[in-house]
Amino acid sequence: MSIEAIALWHKRARPEPTFEDFNVQLGCHFEEITEMLIALEGEDGKSSNKLSDVRLAMMTLAEGFKAGHYKAFPIQRVEFLDSLADQVVTAVGVAHCDKMKMVDAVDEVNSSNWSKFDSNGQPTFTEQGKIKKGPNYRQPNLENFV
Repeated sequence: MSIEAIALWHKRARPEPTFEDFNVQLGCHFEEITEMLIALEGEDGKSSNKLSDVRLAMMTLAEGFKAGHYKAFPIQRVEFLDSLADQVVTAVGVAHCDKMKMVDAVDEVNSSNWSKFDSNGQPTFTEQGKIKKGPNYRQPNLENFV
């Protein structure tokens, strides 16, 4: 997995990120957590109910941050960065425990993300500031990695 390639993509998309960019990206991060929660099924009614509650809350946060209705900033920057790094590490661990090929999947998703840029290699944005899927976009194919 090349974190440098992912970082380059973000630098290309937002060379000088703003407070608003941070909040949109935070919303995108919460959106991905929501997608993970949607992909899970609880083993019993109690687990299913709790997952459903958290899905709804996380979806509300994601949409609110992406739309600019909610705003936040890290007041404990070291702890915030530690949490982000730990999320990468634990995500790899979760995939490993489910026998998924995370390194290959991240490379595929990163390649797909680069396809969002236009023919000049530049991003285009939605009104909310999220990067749009351009005319060359191709969805990642992850079937071989699960």
